[in-house]
Amino acid sequence: MARLVVLLVSAALATATAGCGGDEPAEPELVPSAFKEVVLAALQRADLEPQPGYDLNVSAFAGPNRVDLAINDDFDEYEADPGRQDEIVAGIVQEAQQRLDAGVADLTFEDAKEDVLPLLQARFDLRNYGFEPASTEAPGDLRVVYVVDTGDSTTVLTPEDVERWGTSLEELDEVALANLERRTDEADPLLCEPSGAWELCGWSTSDGYDATRMIVPGLRRQIVREYDGEPAVYAVPMDNVFVALPRLAIDQAGSEDLLRKKVERDFQTSDNPVSPELFVERDGELALLG
Repeated sequence: MARLVVLLVSAALATATAGCGGDEPAEPELVPSAFKEVVLAALQRADLEPQPGYDLNVSAFAGPNRVDLAINDDFDEYEADPGRQDEIVAGIVQEAQQRLDAGVADLTFEDAKEDVLPLLQARFDLRNYGFEPASTEAPGDLRVVYVVDTGDSTTVLTPEDVERWGTSLEELDEVALANLERRTDEADPLLCEPSGAWELCGWSTSDGYDATRMIVPGLRRQIVREYDGEPAVYAVPMDNVFVALPRLAIDQAGSEDLLRKKVERDFQTSDNPVSPELFVERDGELALLG
């Protein structure tokens, strides 16, 4: 008991001493995770949609367009001079805004050509863009938009970009499909797994382009070759899933209705839904089943 009284008295004296004269106590310095939260909040106040990344990395979205920001150096500046916190954070926000505003305005078609990719979207998603994208039709109430994806940014192309580049939607589509096929072959081989007597094949890489791979003819051919030439049925209920099953497996099991219900359920419960439909290939073109 006596020791507890001594500790309480010492604490009271310390508090009283801290409150008498002298400078105000300094703001506690932020640890990296807290600095990151400050940056995310500042991006949100600037009407951007922030998203945390790994370590000291964040992303900022304006509609469908994205820029990634590495804020390690900014945190080092903050550590060296915590009093400059507001200035440093404002600089990060300004960089995000400038890069998002610039988009691809400074790029020629030749500059951007290797980074042009297709992106399969539900038509209802385009209503949230806030602008008209360059796009083409796909079956099942879907649209294909075109983006320049440099790795640390994604910019959806507009009809004005296409006109400024002196190209056409047809050429853009050809370039984009070839780029996605090449990138997939280099980094993300087709995955097939047993499912009863058959195999489910497809992609689920979570790189943002899994569902889009369905519209690439060369990737569909890879699946058909895996099925020894048997036609396939395709589904893309959400943006990170492209799955296929042999048409013969569905016909023999009489399981089309069951498969449709599963795809519809995945579509309805996904945060990023694409389509509740089933697809096949007819005369080399993607089409709805049935």
